[in-house]
Amino acid sequence: MQTNQEELRRTVEAASRKIEELEKSLAETEKRAKSYEEHWSKIYDQSREMREEAQKLQHEYEQLRIQKGGFGFKMLLFSGFCGFMTAAVLCFVYVRLARPVSDREAAFATFVRSHQFNYELQLSRGEFQAVEASLREKANDPAYRIIAPEIAFAEKMVGAAGLYFSEHSSPE
Repeated sequence: MQTNQEELRRTVEAASRKIEELEKSLAETEKRAKSYEEHWSKIYDQSREMREEAQKLQHEYEQLRIQKGGFGFKMLLFSGFCGFMTAAVLCFVYVRLARPVSDREAAFATFVRSHQFNYELQLSRGEFQAVEASLREKANDPAYRIIAPEIAFAEKMVGAAGLYFSEHSSPE
């Protein structure tokens, strides 16, 4: 009986050691589980923060794209306006300064610059015949031969004006 009791006691001691080892193992496992749970909680919090930051960055990126698009449109308008103004200035310069002038236009401009003041002064004094004679003389001048038709027209106009004023200004 003793052997049975001893064997039973050894078995109980062995079982008791196993239970203690299992309890230690369980405590360790629970400790590890708690550690894993805390670690998972930290990772989950970091993940949530990263998602929020990603959403914020996406929102800011979209705002920047909208602003950039508006800036591009403004620059397109500005560029078009500048191009239009440059073209307008170049056209003005061409028409006023760089446009080739025909010989007829140059001769007429020279004629007007040289004689217009004197003709207007004579006409204001009523000297229509003097202006007509000068115009006839200029029509035969080789420098003004190219604008002879215009000079002849002006001569006829002065003659007609002289007739009109001589008829209406004479006392009856």
